[in-house]
Amino acid sequence: MIQGKVVLLLVALLGCAFGAEVFQNARFQCGIPKHATTLLIVNGVDAKISDWPWHAAIRLHSGPGSSPEYVCGGTLVSERFVVTAAHCTIGENPNKLPKMSVQLGVNAVGSPEGKVYNVEKIHRHSGFSLDNLRDDIALLELDSPVEFTDFVLPICLSEKTKMEPGKLGAIVGWGFTENDIPSTRLKLAKLPVVDELDCKRKEPELYGRVLTNKVFCAGYTNGTTACNGDSGGGIVFERGDAWYLGGILSFTRSRDGSQLCLTTTYTVFTDVTRYLDWIGKITNTDFSEEYGIEKTVPCSTPSQPNGVCVPIQQCRNIFDTIRTPQLSEASKNNLRQSVCQLRGIRRSVCCQPDQVERIAIHRNALLLPLECGVAKRSEPTRTAVRAGVFEFPWMALIRSSRATPEKDPYCTGSLINNRYVLSSAGCLKAREHKDLDFVRLGEHTIHQARDCTTFTDPRTRNTVEECAAAPLDVKAVLPFVIHPQHNKPFRGNDFALVRMEQKVQFTDNIQPVCLPVREDLRNTLPTEFLLTTFETTENQGQGSVQELYKTRSVFTDVEECEERFEDYGYTPWVTDKMFCSLAQGPNFICTPHLGAPLVSMVRQGDQLRAVQYGISMMIPSNCTIARTIPKVYLRVPLYVDWILENIVP
Repeated sequence: MIQGKVVLLLVALLGCAFGAEVFQNARFQCGIPKHATTLLIVNGVDAKISDWPWHAAIRLHSGPGSSPEYVCGGTLVSERFVVTAAHCTIGENPNKLPKMSVQLGVNAVGSPEGKVYNVEKIHRHSGFSLDNLRDDIALLELDSPVEFTDFVLPICLSEKTKMEPGKLGAIVGWGFTENDIPSTRLKLAKLPVVDELDCKRKEPELYGRVLTNKVFCAGYTNGTTACNGDSGGGIVFERGDAWYLGGILSFTRSRDGSQLCLTTTYTVFTDVTRYLDWIGKITNTDFSEEYGIEKTVPCSTPSQPNGVCVPIQQCRNIFDTIRTPQLSEASKNNLRQSVCQLRGIRRSVCCQPDQVERIAIHRNALLLPLECGVAKRSEPTRTAVRAGVFEFPWMALIRSSRATPEKDPYCTGSLINNRYVLSSAGCLKAREHKDLDFVRLGEHTIHQARDCTTFTDPRTRNTVEECAAAPLDVKAVLPFVIHPQHNKPFRGNDFALVRMEQKVQFTDNIQPVCLPVREDLRNTLPTEFLLTTFETTENQGQGSVQELYKTRSVFTDVEECEERFEDYGYTPWVTDKMFCSLAQGPNFICTPHLGAPLVSMVRQGDQLRAVQYGISMMIPSNCTIARTIPKVYLRVPLYVDWILENIVP
């Protein structure tokens, strides 16, 4: 057996699994509940089977005349197959396959609701060993096809599902609760995927030996976890309109002197995507395609005679329409006329071919304002100069309520909607910044009561003074949302989100920046950028002040960037999640600007909008060197899904 204490998360004998794809009942699409999901098993919340219609109760029949006993969870992947953990298929006699059945569409174990299907054949992976829990996966072939209903549907499976650290998945089950008793109702919890090294450090004697590229860890160490009875259930991830199976719950560590789960450690899942060839051969299913991305369904509506029927999150202009604060009657009518039918999907529209997104836009993009990246006044620049008062209204400061003019540590960030600021995890986590507790918006010159500017009125040609409203201070919600892979590798994944306690009202000097949520913005990196941050300057006998500066910056390829680093004795460390950009002289910004946004002006329709492509990282402190070494930025487009996954209404 594995050295170390392991608990297979099951009830009675051992335990069982979760899901996949295939939809042979033509009216239904995998992974899409027919009712709106209530998603925002210890310390979980009550769930409804209508929200998770692929979850199955696996039951063991110990002998003639005996009542079936629930042992595991499982996941419906097609009309005839349920996937679960291989250890769930071991009965009283390990050398003999047990008699089993599956109950679908059930909220409470043992209730008469739902429908029961007998298991005709158990397909246990040939590599499975109870001694080391390798290849802990099995398929249960049912004796008759499942009839899909609002409460019984298959999950999706795709080889394109990736188990990236920090990615949030959902698990449901009837396992033990925080009171150490089996739950009578279906429970739901959301768990993040955990980096392999973090998992091994948590339980080095156990996980250090059993973690392979075919398993992954997920969960928290705060008591929210899977437990006995959840075994075999799946962890599913939402993408577009559909849910995809990522893993099968295999095992976790047991408590000392008990067979119950330890709730302060991570759970190990079998990575289903590593077994798609094996599943495909048994179920006769091809998982290389992905729902809603590679399918082309022609359609015709009064508003779109030659269109393609796609989920609404893949139609750029219609999705943008529903992001507007208020829909006009004309927009409402156009939406009604655009509706089409796509395999039972509840939100599909007839889309212009040139507006179809190859990759579905994340559902939380609805929380980002359509009107973004536009300033009241702006002027082009060729070098570092003082920014205009209204020029970069998305600039934000995360500050301390105990700050003084003499000691005012702060972090820089960018406003992305009316509740969130994007900033640097490294800055927010720094020791001297532990008491940062509010966000300041609309600032231009720090510790100046009023920011004013002058401009020439084009009609009268008179010089006019215009002053901005006072900066707005909003209390921050603690703790900050820190990227789980921050500083892994060194200086990597330096992202954090700061949520504000109240919604902010947008004004002339408070506006959000745009994020590259669309495919065309994600896949193309511009060559011209603007960096904005607060620079320390001398103010004519009044001492030093910190005011907003801007500078033009130009993309530099990695080879040249690293060569310049080496010329000055720095070790190059530009990863594929970073890029370099060189500030253009003759003037330069020398104040460190960790977390400051790097934007590019992108034409969208008839307007130029500021889209954030980079977030500033640590730079050499020597100002002379900083003028010749390109600065390194993290690629915001690669983190858009993480950002959207972690913002809430």
